[in-house]
Amino acid sequence: MEIKNIAAALLEVQRKIKNPSNTATNPFFRSKYAPLPDILNCVRPLLTENGILLIQNTGSNEAGDVYVQTKLIHTSGEIIETDKLFLKPDKNTAQGSGSAITYGRRYQLTALLGISSEDDDDGNIASKARPKDGSNPSQDDAEAVKWIDEIKEMLIAKNFNVNENAIISKAKQLYDGQQVKQIEDQLKRN
Repeated sequence: MEIKNIAAALLEVQRKIKNPSNTATNPFFRSKYAPLPDILNCVRPLLTENGILLIQNTGSNEAGDVYVQTKLIHTSGEIIETDKLFLKPDKNTAQGSGSAITYGRRYQLTALLGISSEDDDDGNIASKARPKDGSNPSQDDAEAVKWIDEIKEMLIAKNFNVNENAIISKAKQLYDGQQVKQIEDQLKRN
């Protein structure tokens, strides 16, 4: 498939695009990132100006995984699309699926357009071998981190302050007692 026209249009987008401002804070990792609405407000005008339509399809499979697929469609009819990015929601709820979809949309769009939407930590977070207390990370720790991130996304989306008390309060609304305990323990370690 030929992509001559859409490639030329994306080149114009690349000439003008700037990384979106990192206006949200992830207190767990003490990093900043650009939320999806900020990214969309940054890229939509440039894409539209250059004859490119942005579509992000979502769905799920029988296993309960959700997916995101991003398509850029040029007025010439040429299309650039990503593969489906499958994500496993932390919880089998509408909120869990929505959080995973938002995460996938943000990362797929920024990767496709070659922009950054978070602070560069030089790989430190991804390569961190052990928590601060020196213990080995467990599945419970990983789950708690995902739940905390899900809660933060919800709080940020509703323009609430993101702090430990708000996270725990929201966790008590969404999760059972054991899960809340895991979240509290994870927050104490950081």
